Amino acid sequence: MGHAPGEYEHQCGRQEPAVPLGPGCILRQVRHRDGQVLGPRPQETSAMKILFVAPWIPSKIRPRSLALLEILARDHQIHFLGLTSSDEEVRQAQELPVESTVLVPRNRITSMLRCATALPTGTSLQQAYADVPELTAALASEIRQWQPDVVHLNVFRTVHLVERCAPVPVIVDLDEFRSEYYSQLAQTAGPKWKLVGRIEAPRMQAREDALVAHQVPLMVSAPFEPGEERPNTYVVRSPYDHPEDATPRAAEPRVLFVGRLTYEANVNGLLWFLRNCWSEVKRRVPNAVLDIVGTNPPASVQAFRGNGVEIHANVPDVAPYYSPASAAIVPVWRGTGVQMKLIQALAAGVPTVTTPEVARRAGVRHDHEVVVGADAQAWVDELTSVLTDPARGQRLAAAGKRWALDFHSSNAVREQLAKAYAAVWPHPEQFRR
Repeated sequence: MGHAPGEYEHQCGRQEPAVPLGPGCILRQVRHRDGQVLGPRPQETSAMKILFVAPWIPSKIRPRSLALLEILARDHQIHFLGLTSSDEEVRQAQELPVESTVLVPRNRITSMLRCATALPTGTSLQQAYADVPELTAALASEIRQWQPDVVHLNVFRTVHLVERCAPVPVIVDLDEFRSEYYSQLAQTAGPKWKLVGRIEAPRMQAREDALVAHQVPLMVSAPFEPGEERPNTYVVRSPYDHPEDATPRAAEPRVLFVGRLTYEANVNGLLWFLRNCWSEVKRRVPNAVLDIVGTNPPASVQAFRGNGVEIHANVPDVAPYYSPASAAIVPVWRGTGVQMKLIQALAAGVPTVTTPEVARRAGVRHDHEVVVGADAQAWVDELTSVLTDPARGQRLAAAGKRWALDFHSSNAVREQLAKAYAAVWPHPEQFRR
């Protein structure tokens, strides 16, 4: 399989010497494995001992974390170390496909106090939020007692642990270079989020740049634009296999939005659609229904309940909502990476309307895998067309499903993941087929 745009091969070896990252912060040298074995490893097997560290519990509302963990667990020994903030998360952790779990409670108030303390230091607030001392202690204990071959750090909130993993090799699933999103907030959001963006974007970018400069292997979910590639950074797309479902499409046209409604970009985009598009869609297609499926919908979204808008909050599984859908919408104007809601909709064979930015980042094309609208009028026209032209909808659904299978199926992502992991464990048969 060929390289995705921006995907780089990594030659294992020494990294650069330590360099200051900021006040009191040193990025220590992290050596990749070059023959040294930190703990007993059976010679007849290529299975790795992977310590998977996350600032949350991988679950259906954190689908990338969960899906990558499941792929790794098929071939390797996994110990999980993560933060929890509720009894429900503790329950979810018990269902993870791992050999061992170590859970560290996280108190929200204490986390916010750490963020406040970090303000004058230049440290990223995202890092400070998850920098729980007990997590660091548990990490040291796992490394000392279990002697993993690799530590897998999940998302930017865990990158403060990179140095603390030494001498064990580290790979970081950033998902995306998140500083770009905060830069977007600083430029285009309302006053509160604009302030957050101005504070966080440069701090986050400094840490991301340091990780790249010191050859820490990184994973991202979206291909790079030409000329924007970063060395030692691997494209590992978000895996999703839509479950087989014989449920027929609903009799009435149903439009579907799926997303975490604690995420600013989702709320911003959904409110834009509700305020600027939905009434006109309803005028043209009077029996249309909009299903909003998401966690913790804010009052601003709930105010639109009625006029064909149905809200399904905090559901255990979003997959059943795709089967009856006639169309899906991804009205996201700010954000980075490939939208999971786009992947899920296309994998489910649901014709999807999205923005130019979302389509560009995913590498999908207008009137091929998706339809793209650049403004409210185009959105109304395109969504109405999909709802009233079954032949066009079927053509889009088939092309979108092919794209999802080619790039985001578990089999496709397993190959991408193997290339990334070769940076820390260069064994040709490390992932079984």
